[in-house]
Amino acid sequence: MGRELTKQFEDIATVAASALPDWFGADRDRTRGEFALVLHPVAVSGDGGAEGERVLRLLLAELPVKTAVKLAAEISGAPRNTLYDLALRIRNDAADE
Repeated sequence: MGRELTKQFEDIATVAASALPDWFGADRDRTRGEFALVLHPVAVSGDGGAEGERVLRLLLAELPVKTAVKLAAEISGAPRNTLYDLALRIRNDAADE
């Protein structure tokens, strides 16, 4: 959150979106002026997240890769591309055993 950028009372704060109401409420002056808001997406770990991997492994046992990835992405919110790469690694590891 940037407030009054390039001005005398410039204020820059890194605040979670869920904490913005508290941030504004902590100081009455924070509700005045011009604002710039920068939002960053929630980071998902490189493996699709623990929940995405768990769901994917369960679905891969019963479904084709494409269908399992699609459903795992919808259920867990993990990116499809990440889950697809993980699914291929899981299948390759299973084939090597």
